[in-house]
Amino acid sequence: MAETVGMDVAGELARAGAEEQDRILEERAAAVADVMADGFGRTHPEFAAKSGFARWQLAALAVVATAALAGLAAAPMAVLALLSAVVTAYSLLHVVVTLAGLADEGPRAGEVPPAEAELPFYTVLVPAYREAGVIGGLVRHLAALDYPPDRLEVLVLVERHDPGTAREVLAADPPPFVRLVRLPPGLPQTKPRSVNLGLLLARGELLVVFDAEDRPDPGQLRRVAARFAARGADLACVQARLLFHNAAGNWLTRQFAMEYALRFTLALPGLVRLGMPVPLGGTSNHFRTATLRAVGGWDAWNVTEDADLGMRCAAMGHRTETIGSVTWEEALGAVRPYVRQRTRWFKGFLLTAVVHTRRPRRTVRRFGVPGLLTLLGIVAGAAVTSFVQPLLAALTLIGLCGLSWSPVGAGLLLPSVAAQAVAALVWTALTFTAARRAGLGAPWHALLTPLVSVLWWFAAWRAVHQLVFSRFSWEKTPHGTGVS
Repeated sequence: MAETVGMDVAGELARAGAEEQDRILEERAAAVADVMADGFGRTHPEFAAKSGFARWQLAALAVVATAALAGLAAAPMAVLALLSAVVTAYSLLHVVVTLAGLADEGPRAGEVPPAEAELPFYTVLVPAYREAGVIGGLVRHLAALDYPPDRLEVLVLVERHDPGTAREVLAADPPPFVRLVRLPPGLPQTKPRSVNLGLLLARGELLVVFDAEDRPDPGQLRRVAARFAARGADLACVQARLLFHNAAGNWLTRQFAMEYALRFTLALPGLVRLGMPVPLGGTSNHFRTATLRAVGGWDAWNVTEDADLGMRCAAMGHRTETIGSVTWEEALGAVRPYVRQRTRWFKGFLLTAVVHTRRPRRTVRRFGVPGLLTLLGIVAGAAVTSFVQPLLAALTLIGLCGLSWSPVGAGLLLPSVAAQAVAALVWTALTFTAARRAGLGAPWHALLTPLVSVLWWFAAWRAVHQLVFSRFSWEKTPHGTGVS
């Protein structure tokens, strides 16, 4: 029954004009909210985060936990060696991906910007919750995009109980193609729930998501339209490059900026060149709207809906590419919000891995080796390696101080320490290379990368705790903090 009602209201919204859509959002708020939150789970249940763990996954986790405890009791240095091997393998995978991304990503052959009259209609979605401090700047920025206004709509998606953000949108004197959309109330109060409504309302052939603090290159939409025009229908998404405008704010913003430079300047292009799935960034991902609808849109219950959607596109036979056009964002400059944001990311990465491995045989058929390397080695690996590194550090200290309670595996201590040193050097070198390539100042700050990883340890342990006790909680990231 709920599925039928959801299809009806979705169809009504798709056929209606803006004024009629606003009326439907008021009169049928509960039905629309249900589609926003749970429509994906009904149409694509096997990909739904809300379905939780499969029984075999819970059993496997129990076996791993038991084996880890037994190993720590009987042979701590052997556990040290195993964990060192895991971290080293993760680092070497990133070396391969990064080297693939070092090839220059200039304009692609055959990419000719469509003539003015042939440019596709574009929908821009801006989910904004408690963003009064930054939303006005984005609205003014989008008003100056280099794209025909008669082929552009911007939907600013605002919660009804957030009047401050709505006021700032209107105070920015938005042009006619910018529309303020007030969301029907409901749970979960997450970004993917918000953009699901935008997808229901969208009229564009192409669609992009920008965050409230973003400042995309003015010509980005034209460049992406050219990329889609030059590619086949299997290209579902084009991910723009994300960098930070406040990279020099303090030591943490510098580290964050170098991490983003590594990810968006080298790693994601490397994945594309190797034919591997791309876990999307949370903003500036451009889609063919019809394809996005076909794969179900966003999962409102997955707290890294972007990475999940990138993996789902690959699982359903679609490709993602990257483009050099930059969207400038704001780096977090305080430890607490940084750890909270990283907690959500790690929790979402683990949840995404759970979702896509519930049926192992199907997972192997869908992804093959390249896809499994992304899913398990890149997505899940980020959280897993950060989770085990505190234990790795403790066991290393125990071994070096001669405090191990078991002689088993004692000869593995020095190889393990060497492997950890290699991993740290690898990450430092990769980060330095990415910082230089992105034109960041003071790339020598890459030497501090091993120190900031301590924050990742805290985030990973918080993520595992939340995965067990508050799987769908969303810790809001503050913007407009003034760190510049």
